[in-house]
This record gives sequence, structure tokens and C-alpha cells, in this order.
Amino acid sequence: MKKLVILFTGLSLIISSCTSEDGAESGDTSVLPKTISYKYPNIYLGTNTTSRLTYNGNKIVNSIDEDSKTVFTYTGDLITKQEVFDVDQQGKETKADEVVYTYENGKLKNRIFKEGITSKYPDGQYILKTIYNHTSNESISYINFKVDKDSKAEIKSSEGNLTYKNGNLIKEQITSNSVTVTRDYDYDAKNNSLRNVTGFSLLLNEISEIGRNNIVKTTFKSSEHSNTAIYLTSYIYNDKDYPTRFTSYDSSGVSIEYEIEYTY
Repeated sequence: MKKLVILFTGLSLIISSCTSEDGAESGDTSVLPKTISYKYPNIYLGTNTTSRLTYNGNKIVNSIDEDSKTVFTYTGDLITKQEVFDVDQQGKETKADEVVYTYENGKLKNRIFKEGITSKYPDGQYILKTIYNHTSNESISYINFKVDKDSKAEIKSSEGNLTYKNGNLIKEQITSNSVTVTRDYDYDAKNNSLRNVTGFSLLLNEISEIGRNNIVKTTFKSSEHSNTAIYLTSYIYNDKDYPTRFTSYDSSGVSIEYEIEYTY
């Protein structure tokens, strides 16, 4: 879990083809994952890692794995910052990345992602700014801007739309360089492993898979190609209907891309 933005936006999930209408009630809202472990079938797909999560009530304090630490800052019940530190073998922490969030009327308005932070570039060598416009609770548009690390000039890089239903992101469209990519999501009726973490659901498409329920099917389309890619995932749940393990498959539906295990 080196970066929240990477951990959750990269998941390709699936098994059922119908979207839950009502969703499961979480019941015990104190259920929170203590560890999240990624397991890859071979080293070419990724590195096995385990993140340990710490909370203050239902607010996440930090996530620590073998070589990094992510620290979360809240203002009230809103996540306003996350900072990623590289940790060397001697335990020395060096800040590498940062995401800053601002809100309007309790909804995410701006997000600034800063990557490659150094003494020369304290604001990062790669900066991405996102501005959100909430048309309704179900429909949100956004614009991404690349920010020059020296002049801080902003250049529009892409724009998109998010569609929500029953607390879950069901569709995302993003257009960049005249190419539009669409992702449609189907869900189960079980509890998402991180649904009880305060503030996560407000971060929108940064962690698009953190809604009320679990994505079981992702349908990927691009205006550049006529083919449609479908990604599937199978789940194992505990007695409270939270996932303890899922297996993510590639678009063939046969080969395993990775597995994730949760402990609570």
C-alpha cells in the first residue's frame, strides 16, 4: 500500500454481471482491515507485500509495508492529506509523494497529487491537479491539469465523468487527446473491506473501488478500438460478509493477475 491512489485505482475485479440495487448493510461498522496482502503468481507481475493499517476509531492513521509508510491527515471527518514516505533498511523516512484534498460543502472539490518530492522540488517533480464539479450526488465531472514543476503553469490534460448509484461508482469516462476510455462496474451485495474507514468514500475515483460493495465485473472500452475487455474477480467472504480474499483475473478470465488477502 505504498500509495492509496495506486493501491485502489489499479484493481480489476469481477464475477457477477448484475449491479446490486440495494447493497448490503454493513452491520458492525467497527469492522476494519488490519492487514492487506498482495500476492502475485510470478515476479514479473508484481512484488508480494503486506501493509499493516492503524486507526484512531474509524479514521485511518497510517499504512506501513516493507519499505514505505503512508500517513493520513484529517480535518474533522474529511481526509485532507496523505503523505508517502520511503523507508530504508535503517528505518530512515524520506518523504516521496503527497496528495492534498480540499472540499466544498462536504464534497471533494480539488485534489493535488505531488510525486517525486525532493529538496530541490518540495512540491514534487510531477504534479497533477484535479477539479471536481458535483452536478448531483450521482453525477460528477472533473478536469485534470498537469502542473509545471518550475513555473507552476497548469495545462489541461484530460476530463471525465463519474456516475454513482447506491454509493458505488458504476461508470467512469475519461477523455484525453481525443481518446475516450469508459469503465463500467458491476457489484456484489456484500460489504466492501474498507467501507467503514472514515472519509474514504469522499475521495471519488482516486479509490474508485471503495464504495458500499465490491466490484465483481469491470468492462473496459476505448474509442480507439472496437474490442471490449472484461475483467473478473472471485471472492471469499467471512461470516460478516466482508471479503477475506479475492482473486483477480486478466481479460482472458483464466490467468491470475494477483490475489489480495485481508485480516480484520
